[in-house]
Amino acid sequence: MDENIQDDIWGGQILLVSDDPQLRALYVHAIELLGGRCTPLPVNFADDDLTDRMNVAAIVVQITEWDSAQQSALERIEQFCEASSLPMLIRTNLDLLDTVLVAVDYPHVEHLLSDSVAELFVSLEHRTQRPISSLFADRDEIDLADLKKISADVERIARALVKLSGPQQPSGGRQPISSPFLEGQTKLADSPIGFKAGSSADLQGRETDHRSEGATEAPTSHISAEEVRGLIRARRLRDQYFEAELFADPAWDMLLDLMAAQLEGTKVAVSSLCIAAAVPPTTALRWIKTMTEEGVFLRKADKKDGRRIFIELSDEAAAGMIRIFDLVRHEGLMLI
Repeated sequence: MDENIQDDIWGGQILLVSDDPQLRALYVHAIELLGGRCTPLPVNFADDDLTDRMNVAAIVVQITEWDSAQQSALERIEQFCEASSLPMLIRTNLDLLDTVLVAVDYPHVEHLLSDSVAELFVSLEHRTQRPISSLFADRDEIDLADLKKISADVERIARALVKLSGPQQPSGGRQPISSPFLEGQTKLADSPIGFKAGSSADLQGRETDHRSEGATEAPTSHISAEEVRGLIRARRLRDQYFEAELFADPAWDMLLDLMAAQLEGTKVAVSSLCIAAAVPPTTALRWIKTMTEEGVFLRKADKKDGRRIFIELSDEAAAGMIRIFDLVRHEGLMLI
């Protein structure tokens, strides 16, 4: 049947570029078993292999190693997706994630960090134009519902952090700016928090160099990196006696890890933050993406190594974490 008129469950064929024959066979079989149409391509595909394809719904790329062939393939696929406004899904390993994130800057890309066919289908469900929710098993429908809850949960966290970060008024005569994750709300003062780094140093609110002399002094706190790391260890101890899924809270686990790193003066790569989230890597990566879009996290390129991207807390998020620890300590509560 002609590619232009064939009816596909995702609204078009799936192009699969892979450097792993076994993984490629698994994905092709799964897509076709569900009723979709998949065209596999090698990593060293010719340009015509892309440009001659008609009625494409998405491109899935499987990267299991890294060399010039994989880098070239990603560059060409990214250019094709940008020109065609197609979604791009990249399945890779956690140890290659930082390298792949630097190599691909396409906004409509999703990274998969497991071989789960269910995760592939959930991603295609969200990225393509034609939903197939009615074909999903109960477990996968739960996955879809969980994904839809992420944005709402992150917005709730972001709003709480902004509220805790300090007085919502201009500081030092500077004009307030809108928070990146509050729309239609009171504007937040542009009063960034400075950090005193050190392995056991306390976090101190200090005026940054660019603030005016009349600026209001930022709140001080005495949270140590050891205190935050101890809290993280206590959270992991629960997993020895209860199922980890009972306590899955990737946003809070990542906030704690980044807070500790901020206190220590260390940097956190995306792959390391995925591990700190204590959830499946693909789930963690979705949370990182959403938290970054909401302005809770900041992406920073590694100036010394172009193959890595660091994640940091925004000033508002860091100030919110300080307030949380201070309030808990003031009320004599236990935080875990």
